[in-house]
Amino acid sequence: MNSFFQKLFLFLFPFYPLLAWAIHFVSSKRLEFLLNILFIPVVLYLLSTSARRFPKYLTCFIIFTAFHIFSAFYNNAMPKGINPVYFVLADVNVYACLLLIIAEHTFFDDRFIRIMNRNIFLIVIISVVVSLIQIKDPTFFYNTSIDKDLMFVEEGESRNTSIYTWAGQNSGGITFPILIAIMLNYHPVNSFSFLFIVLSGIVVSFLSKARYAMISMLVVFSQLFFSGKKSVSYLISMATVFIISLGLIIFIAGEVGFNIDEVISQRILEKDSDMASARARITSYKVFMIKFPEHPWLGVGPETREDVLRLLGGEAPMIHVGYLSYLYYYGVIGCFFFFLAVFFLLKQAWQVGRRFEFWAAFYGLISFLLANVTLVNFHLGEMGIVLLVIYMRYYLTTDTENEFATEQISYSN
Repeated sequence: MNSFFQKLFLFLFPFYPLLAWAIHFVSSKRLEFLLNILFIPVVLYLLSTSARRFPKYLTCFIIFTAFHIFSAFYNNAMPKGINPVYFVLADVNVYACLLLIIAEHTFFDDRFIRIMNRNIFLIVIISVVVSLIQIKDPTFFYNTSIDKDLMFVEEGESRNTSIYTWAGQNSGGITFPILIAIMLNYHPVNSFSFLFIVLSGIVVSFLSKARYAMISMLVVFSQLFFSGKKSVSYLISMATVFIISLGLIIFIAGEVGFNIDEVISQRILEKDSDMASARARITSYKVFMIKFPEHPWLGVGPETREDVLRLLGGEAPMIHVGYLSYLYYYGVIGCFFFFLAVFFLLKQAWQVGRRFEFWAAFYGLISFLLANVTLVNFHLGEMGIVLLVIYMRYYLTTDTENEFATEQISYSN
């Protein structure tokens, strides 16, 4: 069974966006729905045959997911006209729960990690190629079924989303930085592949024209400087890599006619703009302060109600700050369990970083938390988050196996 689970994860990740793209040709249902149909009997089997206790983060997240489903039914917050059974089976939190339960019941060995590393490097290459093609054709490999007006196409402005709109609207800015974070831990600093990874991270995040994606990339790059003691020669090497990367980017941008100054001016600094992004968040905060006290403990369910939409006045389609939006949806009680789950996951990532010097999980989660200051995407089933859980489990279980083997040798002697 463990071999089957390993193959399942290698099949799904990191090729999930490509699989979702392929599935849309044969089914109108989202890939999460189809996978949940597969996962439910598998999870029921695991729960009936395994005595393994869930990690604290997963226990809290399961409680939150149950609260989320209850809240949706109790507050009649399901999308209009949707079948209740389909709502549950297609729910992203249910998907995340099932996937994480399977991951926590799987032993990931060295061979699995080697294959996964190769696959992630391959998907990084594909991501860069697609992003570069989208400079000339922004609709290339773009999922037109998502709401383009909300984030990606604004008054003629296009954002290069690479392959990730097939996984989710904001998936690229969450998952891709995490893929880069993982790769930085497995490629030597003085190798060409390391330079390519750094270059890829800068290019894809910059072409996305999304501030949260650029900030997320800066966060995962910071692990190169702040995780443990660094020698002077190491810091010089890092500075050289980034200088070379930036130089190459400026040169290539000039050759293909991409205006870097315009992106910096309009998207990062918001010069010559009406500051719509900042206004949307200020309005979101004001609306939250008005509406949250009406349902502070249990929230209103996972739906932005009409009264809130009227108060937002078209500035945003929801309370556009992830933390405030979740407090509005789930209240103090629901958010307590969710953010407790995130806290335990972050704590585990810190411990893995300190013990094994694998800092991708910690910095990847920090980038995830920072991104949700400016958007609403607390989806623990996001490909990048699941991969971090897989890598953390690999380090923790491998270490446990080694300790057990050492104890057995000592006992036999």
